Formats: sequence, structure tokens, C-alpha cells
Amino acid sequence: MNPEIHGEAERILATLLSDHPIRKPQLEWRNYRTTAGIADFNRWVICLSRNVLNDPDRLSITLRHEYAHLLAYHRHGRKLGRGHGPAWQQAMRDLGLDPQVYHRYSVQRNQSRQQVIYFCATCGERFQRKRRLPTRRTYKHRTCGGLIKLLEVRICDLS
Repeated sequence: MNPEIHGEAERILATLLSDHPIRKPQLEWRNYRTTAGIADFNRWVICLSRNVLNDPDRLSITLRHEYAHLLAYHRHGRKLGRGHGPAWQQAMRDLGLDPQVYHRYSVQRNQSRQQVIYFCATCGERFQRKRRLPTRRTYKHRTCGGLIKLLEVRICDLS
């Protein structure tokens, strides 16, 4: 991870705490691949993505977004402070941002690691799945009632 981004996150958090004081949240850096950040109310932590937050603009917007979650929770409690409702929207306005979800960046999602093909023993129809069906029970074809059997498992190359 880039140490400059880490230092910038600490500076942004210090500014937010001085302008809109709440109990100081911890910053945690996680290997999130599908989200930029999460505010954890129970542990009072802002979790940020090492993978998605790679420039200062993304970091600033995401950190203020998550701080707005904690600020709304601090002001309005558990019931009204969660989510992207009116309390969060007001906190976003107080922080100088338009109340919208900014941190849906285009990121590479998890890719399927395998391709599984099943077939019906009666009619021969093939079914393609991303994962194997649990082996502790039998499966019947919806159309003809025949027994569904495993035909092939292909391992996908993710590189």
C-alpha cells in the first residue's frame, strides 16, 4: 500500500474530527475488492480498501462518506443514523458534499474459478453452473423428472 495515501487518510480524518467532533474512529485498511469503504458502528472503525483507494480524490470522498455515516450515527443513534437516509444526507451536507453515494468505483469483481456442467440422465439436457451442487442429496430435472448428474468441471484461468 502507498504510504502517502495512508498519511493523507490520517490528515483528512484529523481535519474532519476538528471540524465535526465525534469520538475518534480507528482507520483500518482491508483488502476489499468490491467496495471502497465501510463504516463499522459496533467497533467505531472506518475500514478502507487498499485495492480501490489508490488516489487522493477517491480517498477524500470515501473517507468523508464513511465519516458521515459515523456522524449521523453519533447524532441520531442506531435507528435513524444507519444507511443513506435523511440523517446521513444532512451529515454529508455538513461535511460539504452532495448527499449521494460516491464510492461505487468500477472495480474488477470476483471472477468464477470454475464452470460446472450437469446433465439430465433421462432427456440429456445440459445445465451450466458456477459451482457444484451439494452432494448430500439428489436433484431431479424440473421438466422431465430425470436424475441430474455431474458431467464436467472446468477450472478457469484467472490470470
